[in-house]
Amino acid sequence: MGFKEKYIEKFAHSVFGRFFVGEKEKYEEFEKTLLAARYPITFDIYLSSAFFYALLTGVLGLIMGFMLANLLSTLDILPIKYEVFPSLILAHGQLFGKIFLSLFGFIVFFGSTYGLLYMLPSSKAGDRRREIDRMMPHAVHYMYALSKSGISILDIITSLSKHVDTYGEMAKEMDFIVREVEYFGRDLRGGLLKLSETTPSNSLKEFISGILTMIESGGSLPLFLAEKAEQYRERARVDQKGFLETLGLLAETYITAIVAAPLLFIIVEIIMLAMGTGSLAAVQMIVYFMIPIGSAFFIVFIYMITPSDIKKVAILETEFEEEEKERLESEEVKESGVYKAFKAKERRREVKEYIKKPFEKMHENPLFSLAMSVPLSIALLLILGTGWILPALFVGILPLTVFYESKARYERRIRNQAPDILRGMSSSVASGLTLMKTTALIAGAGEMGMYREVKKMNRSIEWGSEVGDAFKTLANNVKVASLTRAVTLLTEVLRTGGNMPEALSISAKDAEIERTLVKERAVNMLIYIMILYIAFGVFLGIIYMLFTSLLPPLFEAFRSTAGMGGAGMPFGTSLKEEDISSLLLQSTVLQSLFCGLMAGQIGEGNVLAGLKHVLLMLLITWMLFTFFI
Repeated sequence: MGFKEKYIEKFAHSVFGRFFVGEKEKYEEFEKTLLAARYPITFDIYLSSAFFYALLTGVLGLIMGFMLANLLSTLDILPIKYEVFPSLILAHGQLFGKIFLSLFGFIVFFGSTYGLLYMLPSSKAGDRRREIDRMMPHAVHYMYALSKSGISILDIITSLSKHVDTYGEMAKEMDFIVREVEYFGRDLRGGLLKLSETTPSNSLKEFISGILTMIESGGSLPLFLAEKAEQYRERARVDQKGFLETLGLLAETYITAIVAAPLLFIIVEIIMLAMGTGSLAAVQMIVYFMIPIGSAFFIVFIYMITPSDIKKVAILETEFEEEEKERLESEEVKESGVYKAFKAKERRREVKEYIKKPFEKMHENPLFSLAMSVPLSIALLLILGTGWILPALFVGILPLTVFYESKARYERRIRNQAPDILRGMSSSVASGLTLMKTTALIAGAGEMGMYREVKKMNRSIEWGSEVGDAFKTLANNVKVASLTRAVTLLTEVLRTGGNMPEALSISAKDAEIERTLVKERAVNMLIYIMILYIAFGVFLGIIYMLFTSLLPPLFEAFRSTAGMGGAGMPFGTSLKEEDISSLLLQSTVLQSLFCGLMAGQIGEGNVLAGLKHVLLMLLITWMLFTFFI
């Protein structure tokens, strides 16, 4: 937390703190929520700061309300001439209107800001709970592997707490125990109880209860962790099944509400336009608001309810890199001119590497390709006009799709190979081979995917690299979460001299969990992706029928009516062929974009995975409007 934030909190608490300090019982649940969200602040300081920020935004709302009232008053939109009002209001209607709008702006801005800040810790605690539950099976596997090496439960918890980048919020919860023991003088039991009181995850509370029972009864830690690992593995499958059922329901709702319903509304509105009672603005609202905003809502909602995982794969530091970081990251070094010059030169080197090898960088991060494709797409539109919107979209999306799918296919291959390779290494080490010889044996067993990376790792070991550092380099090159967790565990077992065959076997089981869950989602969601395509095909079919069967007679009748002066004919003057045709084309393009993105979100949990569906649907749309309409 920066100096400015601390100063603001101190000032806010000194002014508004007295309203909250004596209300501890009233805000008891809120205080627990702050602890669950791991906010390093007391409830009275947080609420004082929230009140202060809400007051600032309230003043902003007051000013905006006053400015709006002046604008409406200038346009003479705020006259108050109703007899029901007292004479005072009638005499000063403009003044009372300005006061009302100003106060309304203050109340809306103040209330919404304070409400959002009040609910923010609860939202954060919910996010932490989902991530902890998601990482529980993997963390318990880690703890089980170390327990087989004879390490105490406190040392296992301490070890897990050091890998926040790999195990996320679960590692932070373990760090909570470590701090309670090391800095506050609690024993292990006290630290576990304190965590049980503050963690937002019921699964972790249950796990802690089991550990306490095991400690008090003198049970076997490896046996307890083995049972829990199996329990959480099965629970992950059950949770996945429930989530997929919810996902299927949302997919069906999306098809009904965002694909079918807009088309029905458009047809009805066009017919009403032909009869002179409709509105072109209503069709525009459906095309420009209902389709994109409704689709975006579904995509974001599915993203929010998807079980949380570590979003960014951790980069594991080798022993040399850790020493280098400790030496360079001290405050004294950071302030030196040499360090600043070094960092500036490093940034220039990264830019030069990107210029020299742009496609390699785009493969690592596909979003970089937008820096190339978007300007080309815009240039195409500027040169050839808006009639080339579909080719321009192809140019803008195609590079990103190619690089993303290339990376995703590589990661899928690694994810599918990792459990089998780890299982094979476990068998080889268990039979008496050293880890280095096992690595050489695995390196010769294949050529593609992870086998290629194992070959690089084997060469690195032959040239004198430490085995642990070689494994970390392998994980950093591959950047797949399951392999990163396996390497984190293996390097820890190497450091402690634990049971390597058992650690490899447990790592294989952990990687198998992720492979199974990903495959189950792909298989179960395939039917809904097919339904999306069918719904999109029906949408295109009806659009084709509109252009070939319904609209031509309407336009012809409209032209005939106009030629006769419109006498006795029901057709309204709002029906314009160019406007309707353009809106139908745009609605089809928007459905192509959002149906494709939705297919990627429900199928693979990533909108970028839907770009291939977008391209295919855009191609079908282009063929329809080019060759058939």
